Order: sequence, then structure tokens, then C-alpha cells
Amino acid sequence: MTLQQLAQILGAIGVIASLIYVAIQIRNYARAVRAATYQQLSASLATMWMNLSTNEEWLGKMLRGGADFEALNRMEKATFRMGLMSYLRTYENAWFQRSIGTLRDKDWQAISSVMESMFSMPRMRAAWPLIRNRSGSDFAEHVDKLVARLVAAATAN
Repeated sequence: MTLQQLAQILGAIGVIASLIYVAIQIRNYARAVRAATYQQLSASLATMWMNLSTNEEWLGKMLRGGADFEALNRMEKATFRMGLMSYLRTYENAWFQRSIGTLRDKDWQAISSVMESMFSMPRMRAAWPLIRNRSGSDFAEHVDKLVARLVAAATAN
């Protein structure tokens, strides 16, 4: 074996080692991005629900609006819709993160179960068409399917 052949073999080993190192770094970076995404979503959801739990006026509007949206006055309806849009934006972010692979399916399931319980209230579903166009079309289609499934389940009972 010549010195040139030995240098080529060592160079090839170096390239392979470099590729392995880069692959490990990319995997670690992807894991860090997923962790940061999950942390941000968890913090947003926790803040959202803490604000709701500590604001009796807003909680009352959500409960009344969820039970009977039409019973709210004009200002309460507007407040209810804006609050619902704010909450849904957080869920839309989680849905988007899942769709691009930064949020795992099982984590999405935990988050989406809360959204599903919100839409289990008939009047919450009634408010959806009023704010549907404020969401991205893919997420809106996802919510449409959720609402249709919940309506079908409610009418089957």
C-alpha cells in the first residue's frame, strides 16, 4: 500500500466521521426544536387556561356563550368570538406544528382533546362559522371535520 492510498483511506474515514458527526448534530438540533416548540405551546395553553380560571367575568361569558350563544348581548358575543379566536390560534399553532412534524402525534392528541371538549358544547359549535374565516384553511377544515363528528355523535345519542 502506497502512502497516497493510505492518505485516501484516511481521508475517506475522515469524511465518514464528519458525516456521522453532522447527522448527530442535526438530530440533536431537531430534538431541541421539538422540545422548545412543546414548551412554548405548553406555556401558551397554561397561560390561556390560567387567565380563564382567574377571570370570572370572562369565564362566565365562555360558559354562557358555550351553553347559549344567542343569549349573549352584542358586546358579549363580540367578546366571546374574539376570545374564542385567541384560544383557537393557540390550537392552530399546535395543529400546524404537528403537521410539519415538530409536535408528536401523541402530544397533539393531548392538546386537541381540550379543543374537542370546547366544541362539544353545542353553542360553541354554533359560534364556529362566525370565526371560521379567521383561521388558515387547512385548520378550518380540520375543525369542520371535528364539528361534523361531534354533531353526528350528538344526534346519534
